[in-house]
Amino acid sequence: MKTDSVLKLRAMSDCEIIMTVFAGTNGAGKSTISAQMKEYVGVIIDPDQIARAINPANPRDADLSAGREAVKLIRQLISQRDNFAIETTLSGSFALRHMKMANEQGYRVVLYYIGLQDVQMHIDRVTSRVEQGGHWIAEKDIRWRYGQSLSNLIPALQVSDEVIIIDNTYKPEIVAEIKQSKIVFYKDETPQWVKEALAIYFK
Repeated sequence: MKTDSVLKLRAMSDCEIIMTVFAGTNGAGKSTISAQMKEYVGVIIDPDQIARAINPANPRDADLSAGREAVKLIRQLISQRDNFAIETTLSGSFALRHMKMANEQGYRVVLYYIGLQDVQMHIDRVTSRVEQGGHWIAEKDIRWRYGQSLSNLIPALQVSDEVIIIDNTYKPEIVAEIKQSKIVFYKDETPQWVKEALAIYFK
């Protein structure tokens, strides 16, 4: 996974400016994958991480302030025409809005969408993470974000220049790739959530 991703990024022209998006519902493994690639994608902006820095005891109380800080950082990086990345659940309009903004400013938008076989596995992964000292997300929030994230994946596909879909149920595995709105790789056996998300390409 790490080698494949790095090769893809290195293959891009040096003159391109790139916004990389690591998206997926809580527990998918976004942070693990983005950490492997941070040397290549520039500054990584994660509103959840910003919220934890503002209010370690109760990060959810700092979500609004963290969102404002993330917007400020993204706009600054775009104005400087720097490469950067964001982590997002893709459950709201925040990421989509800034993907469109970056695209309009001449950025190449590369989306890594990471998912698991079903919402229960996301819940179980977050529970396991909490037991190891990680941050807690309410089950009802995970369930809501799961549906919203997959729904927002469809417009995200349309604004991205390149998309890498990763199934992280057992280990990170690339199951589909899209470039310039065309599928260039599709694994024969893909999870149901991938089939449903990419159904628009098979109509």
